[in-house]
Amino acid sequence: MKVSECMEKIKISVIMPVYNVANYLKRSIDSVLNQTFNEFELILVDDGSTDSSPDILDSYKTNSTVRVIHKRNSGSGLSRNIGLSVAKGEYVYFMDPDDWLEGEMLKENYEIIQKKYPDVLLFGSYDHFEGKATYQSLENEHLKSKKDFLEKFPQLFKQNVMYTVWNKLYKKSFLLNFNLKFGAERSGQDYVFNIKVYDKITSFLVNNKRYYHYVIQRDNSATTNFREDIFDLYKHEQLELIKFIENNNIDAKDIINDRWYFILNNTWRRALSQNNLKKANVYVEKMLKEYTRNKYIHLKYLSHFKWKAKYLLLFRTRLYKLCKSK
Repeated sequence: MKVSECMEKIKISVIMPVYNVANYLKRSIDSVLNQTFNEFELILVDDGSTDSSPDILDSYKTNSTVRVIHKRNSGSGLSRNIGLSVAKGEYVYFMDPDDWLEGEMLKENYEIIQKKYPDVLLFGSYDHFEGKATYQSLENEHLKSKKDFLEKFPQLFKQNVMYTVWNKLYKKSFLLNFNLKFGAERSGQDYVFNIKVYDKITSFLVNNKRYYHYVIQRDNSATTNFREDIFDLYKHEQLELIKFIENNNIDAKDIINDRWYFILNNTWRRALSQNNLKKANVYVEKMLKEYTRNKYIHLKYLSHFKWKAKYLLLFRTRLYKLCKSK
């Protein structure tokens, strides 16, 4: 078969940024290659890994479906952009290198795509935490317009399925037409990317079947480590969300307040992981002063009573300073 004919057959480009995940990498890659769907390519972008990940990636070079790219470390967002720039598929799928797929994710979702050709397709997934797997129950839906999508957005957001990219397939022409790319942030790029996608979306499909296994809080992952700019990164995400909600006249005060609470609580927990209580308290106190000054949280809009109680009794009273562990 000629190369040009082969390229025309590529329906889905799977893009996987890789950084120091040697222990998980083979499982992740093999779960893609074991799919029976033939019309896809797998683009593996090594983000300057310092472990054995580059060697593992190179061992797949003999597979004609796989393309391996090595680059200097710049973060997963820019690595995804590089993958997107060379992708030949009609749709693109961004997968994390420490998780895995089950079943016929590519084949079954492309069969659904062929019927409607949405800007984005969302499918189900499993969350793995401390040896237990949980999941969100989704409903099969076809949101045919931006109006339909915006009306459904609050419900989907509250189901915790709208932050991530690994449970979605994106029409490549849609991304390119609106110049939708990932930012250079070291954390939270997929969250901000998705908000920009949602602002332009005109059609959205939901497949309730679950295929993806997401490992929560892997040691040394970007979602568990503390960093000095973590609050600034979270705040950037939040301000993008608020701008999207306000610009599209979405009634979502509960979402905004719940997210501010999550940012506060999660940042505090990460700060405690430094095992330096004094430093953690200084960091959180500075954050709390900003919360108070800008009135980020309005108790009446918080969704859960226990969050209201914790905010009042732990954070507003500054009792969090007595906690030595998260």
